[in-house]
Amino acid sequence: MNRFFLDTNIFIYFMQDVPEVESFFDDRITSESIVYYSFITRLELLGLPQIIDEVTEKIDLFLDEFYRIDYNLNIEEYVVKIRKDHKIKIPDSIIAASAIYTNSTLITRNVKDFRKIEGLELLNPFDN
Repeated sequence: MNRFFLDTNIFIYFMQDVPEVESFFDDRITSESIVYYSFITRLELLGLPQIIDEVTEKIDLFLDEFYRIDYNLNIEEYVVKIRKDHKIKIPDSIIAASAIYTNSTLITRNVKDFRKIEGLELLNPFDN
C-alpha cells in the first residue's frame, strides 16, 4: 500500500490542471493508496489572495477526498527538530514532520528545501 503526503504546491498544480501532476494522480494514486495532507495546506490554499467563496467550497470538497493530519505533540517534536537542523519555514517544517509522522512519501516539486531531512522520502512528479 502506497502512502503519500501532498505538499501544498501539488494541490495548486492539480487545480491548475498541470499535466505532470494530473499524470501522477492518474498513474500513482490508486484506490489502495492512502493520501494525506496537513491542516497547514488548507490554511495556505484558502489564504491565497485570489481565492473567492466559490473556490473555497471547491477546495474543501477536493480536500475531503484525502486524510487530513492535524497538529499533535508528536508532529510538534518533529517540527522543532527539523527547524533546528534545517532552518526551513514553519509551514514546510509542519508538512515534512507530518509526512514523517504518517510514514508517507512527500510529494512536492520543492524537493530542494526538503532533501536533507533525515527520514523523509520525497517524490517530485515533475521528474520523469
